[in-house]
Amino acid sequence: MLRFILAVLFLTITLQAEDWPQFRGGNGSGVSSSKGLPQEFSAEKNVAWKAKIGEGIGSPIVKSGRVYTTAMVGDQKVGVFCFEAADGKELWRSDFDTGTLPRITPPNSHASSTPATDGERVYVYFSTIGLMAFDCSTGKEVWRHTMTRPAYLMDWGAASSPIVHHGMVIFCQDDDLAPFVVAVDAKTGEEKWKTARKDMLAGYALPVLCEANGRTDLVIAGSGKLKGYDPATGKELWTCNTLLRTIMTSPVVHDGVIYIAVQSYGDATRTLKHALLEWLDTNQDKILSREETPKEFHERFDASDKNGDKVIGPEEIDTAFQSPDNMAAGGNIIQAIKGGGSGDVTKTHVLWNIDPKTPSNLSSPLFFNDRLYVVKSGGMSSCYDAKTGKALWDRSRLGNFGDYFASPVAAEGKVYIAAKNGFIVELEDAPQLKVVGKHDMGEEIIATPAIADGRLFVRTRESLICVSSSAVAPALVEAGTGMVRSDAIEIITAQPPHGSRVWNGYTGNAMGQESWTQDELEQLLKRLQTLKYTGIAIPAKIAPFKPIRVDGDTGGRKAFHGATIFENPKVADITVRFREHAEKLGFEIITAEPVAASVLPQNNFASEKALSDFVTPMCGEGVAERLWLGFQAAEKAEKLIAQNDPGLGIPAPAMLLRHLNSKKRLPEWLTEAKTFYATAMSEMYRANTRAREGSRTFTLYNAKRFEFTFHFMSCIEALYKAHDAATRAESLEAAMDSIYNGLNSWSDVARDSTDRGAIALLNEYGYRPLVRVVKGGE
Repeated sequence: MLRFILAVLFLTITLQAEDWPQFRGGNGSGVSSSKGLPQEFSAEKNVAWKAKIGEGIGSPIVKSGRVYTTAMVGDQKVGVFCFEAADGKELWRSDFDTGTLPRITPPNSHASSTPATDGERVYVYFSTIGLMAFDCSTGKEVWRHTMTRPAYLMDWGAASSPIVHHGMVIFCQDDDLAPFVVAVDAKTGEEKWKTARKDMLAGYALPVLCEANGRTDLVIAGSGKLKGYDPATGKELWTCNTLLRTIMTSPVVHDGVIYIAVQSYGDATRTLKHALLEWLDTNQDKILSREETPKEFHERFDASDKNGDKVIGPEEIDTAFQSPDNMAAGGNIIQAIKGGGSGDVTKTHVLWNIDPKTPSNLSSPLFFNDRLYVVKSGGMSSCYDAKTGKALWDRSRLGNFGDYFASPVAAEGKVYIAAKNGFIVELEDAPQLKVVGKHDMGEEIIATPAIADGRLFVRTRESLICVSSSAVAPALVEAGTGMVRSDAIEIITAQPPHGSRVWNGYTGNAMGQESWTQDELEQLLKRLQTLKYTGIAIPAKIAPFKPIRVDGDTGGRKAFHGATIFENPKVADITVRFREHAEKLGFEIITAEPVAASVLPQNNFASEKALSDFVTPMCGEGVAERLWLGFQAAEKAEKLIAQNDPGLGIPAPAMLLRHLNSKKRLPEWLTEAKTFYATAMSEMYRANTRAREGSRTFTLYNAKRFEFTFHFMSCIEALYKAHDAATRAESLEAAMDSIYNGLNSWSDVARDSTDRGAIALLNEYGYRPLVRVVKGGE
């Protein structure tokens, strides 16, 4: 009976119906009992209010009808904001100076911590100061509790958040130098207790409370270990030695069981030294010099540098920066651990433990109705039976690619997953994956949304948005008259340079006009007349390309409509007829060699106005603007490729494997180009969302083409990462998945023989050789 009463009290405390008082709400669960969230919402629909507050990635919190959040409001100034939840009225704002800011690694922000509140005060952490309390009514600063600045070997920066429990503010600062957990008096800021966590490395897990075995434990995940503490005294009660090296996700608790999903880069052999040699060893000599090490760690460096030569090797690196009693490494785990233990519970309290490739290194799991949801970058979701660990679905696509930093949240039978590209994917809470909505908020999202009082609060990089069913939807652009139907206009693939009126569509392989049918060429002539071309380039000799197999294990197979071979044996005869017809229509025929073409999409519009003039009559207002933003981002990627690897997208034997066999490290420019392509893809999808119904052929084609490109770049990136023997197998699989998924994306919109030829060549020169390597054939 006592246990039942305690459990009821605990649930009452942590799952208050309409509040969301800390990161991921009551006890960090991510679950709200709120009802009435809108079925449809976006940046333009069912938005009750929006406030532009400044840069930051800390999540909003909600208590008693008020919303609190933080933002950078100056170079060295932070603002703490309080809004009326219903209408967005700013009730108060309190700014404070930060002093000199430390180094951080994007996409982190200096305003990364999520506040917590008890309704009387709102508690804020900032790395250069410590903990602060502000009066909920007035915004006046009540107290400060100064703490040592965290130090990070790899410049990740701070991102941990406080919680409130029984009149105390509890905060865990797991850094690489002097990790600890501390509790301070919520009224005064005076320290109640502080416990060192000496064997931890940098991590960001939120402390959670677990009611089990007749008591409440404070549970914190960290390097290699899940630990339970007495929240009243900070005394360590138990430890479970089953976790991995780097812990950025937080556990969730239900009915006395702690669930955690973790991905830490590498495998069971990859201790900290491997990451440090990649991150800090600037000259790649396989040792660390004192100058390569952050100054905060020079004392540790010197202690390990036994011979005083100011360099330390791999063995010394381990002893310098990672506890010899806790040599946790990389991998993937999802675990269920029973709470309420004592001492070492590694062999007694682990209910189930699986090693899938599904967890994220950043997005925490969600327990909802006896199911455990996880999501990782690339838009892959998985779901498990929380009682057994059995997979209900595994690495299934959400239909929204890109990075996922936010953690899933849930309410009223729905799961909401926010992606960095600004889309919130909505799932039905069910044993099968069912995507019921994709909501474009129009801005980058890193922070986890909050749910309270029938409202969804979304913190984008610069703004706070409140979504509500009671909101008056903003006026949408009315459909105009004289609309040009998208199916009446087709865009020519691989248009010539701006200003040229000579068309050359021959590439010397299957993705050029060498693969086109007679009907396709006849349609081409009509379009060239419409676009006022005057000449057509045709090679002196035309020979059939080698037939390409497109059956069996072929990426994008549906583009070929059941065919097993992609070929065009009659290309010479077809070209003769094409030439004759072109001459009759008045085109000048110019003899020219084929021009090699890239599989990467390009912008064929000379200006934003030219794009708008073409797109707006067809798709409506607001579409061209998004398309242009996407093309601009793509042009930045194109410039990087032209400067560093002009043949990157040209179909050729070993076009992918050359990156695997390269002796070079992953080029920074390639990762930067991939980021630009990710932006281009997101903007194309936004354009597609804004386009009129029935006019999305053009916008969807571009969105899918850039989706392919994002996967293509991800594949190459993974091939470089496969140089590391410890992660080779995992990276090769990731590369194979990326190019396969990219080809499927392209096949969704393949419209002519050029598209099909490119997909065939990418299988022949890219995907299938990679499959042979993964399966051990090469």
